[in-house]
Amino acid sequence: MGKFSFISMEEARRLALDNGYIVVDLRGSQEYYKSHIENAINIPSADVSQILEFGKKDHTWILYCRRGSFSFKLASELSDYGYKALAVVGGYRE
Repeated sequence: MGKFSFISMEEARRLALDNGYIVVDLRGSQEYYKSHIENAINIPSADVSQILEFGKKDHTWILYCRRGSFSFKLASELSDYGYKALAVVGGYRE
């Protein structure tokens, strides 16, 4: 399993405003359109290959889902490929 870091929702919101970060909302599109972190892109139920297609290995990826477990798994997989990944603790429930 790859090494990645955990961050809070508040930290994710702050970092989302920085160009060095790519924020991915892994929830369904209805949840995304209802509410999401500013600048987040929606890739529902993404797998690692979808993220790898973007390239952008020089950026840090912030991942969040509804509860946190899926974003942890994907962050770990991304780090196995040498990506910098952060997973939001507790997920997004607004």
